[in-house]
Amino acid sequence: MTNYKTDVQLGNIQKTLFMPVWARAKETAKKKPLLVDHVADKIIRSIDFDFGQLDKNVPEISQIAWIARCIRFDRVIKAFIEQYPDATIVNIGCGLDTTYERINNSQIQWYDLDLPDVITLRKQFLEETPHRKFIASSFLEPDWMDSIKGNHILLISTGVFVYFEEQQIRKFLLEVVSKFPGAELFFDVTSPRGVQIANDVIRKSGIQFNSCFKWGLKDKSVISSWHQNIQLVGTYHTFKVEGLSLSLPNKIKAYFSDKLDVQYMIHLKITI
Repeated sequence: MTNYKTDVQLGNIQKTLFMPVWARAKETAKKKPLLVDHVADKIIRSIDFDFGQLDKNVPEISQIAWIARCIRFDRVIKAFIEQYPDATIVNIGCGLDTTYERINNSQIQWYDLDLPDVITLRKQFLEETPHRKFIASSFLEPDWMDSIKGNHILLISTGVFVYFEEQQIRKFLLEVVSKFPGAELFFDVTSPRGVQIANDVIRKSGIQFNSCFKWGLKDKSVISSWHQNIQLVGTYHTFKVEGLSLSLPNKIKAYFSDKLDVQYMIHLKITI
């Protein structure tokens, strides 16, 4: 029996997708996991990538942050689906994310969007269905928006926008305003200090350092100022999730991270 592992051919930014996969696999292995993701466990066992560097160098609080963020995304999406059972969800920069497996109600239409090399890798572990489609494209190229069909649209993005310049995100959001009036968006943001912290984690992870955070948001109200139809409807701090088990040092780190808005999530609505 061979121990063949899938060779990975990804760009530098794309390689960072392995960090949240690793975090979900680590959580799944716990005696009382807050999140169970057997697909993530399968992926890290199957891919030719040195996850030992993550085990050795990534601080526990970072692994907890990825799980806490995952739980928050699940809850926001589920609440949206409860309101709109036939919702259309677009997962921007999906990587090897498995949110669909956790929240699918058999009625929603789901789109996973990422660069062609990521989608090629994704197809080795996850399958398209009539209700779940893969789109190979940069989110910055607006042509993909023509592929989105359906009402009650929610666009989500986890750990993606931070790798781009603010003007690129602004241009993208203005495209969304034009194309998807009435849609909602949910994504994570990081402060300038958070950019420094995250890039230190990436540097120690073994991933090439030119896969670095760029966008540090000083004031979330800036986003609403980009267009009169962009409305901020919610803010969620990373560690304010019930059930997290934190050591005292991690509790202190989590407290200051939330208090200082180091990393958090925002919910927008495009008004009509």
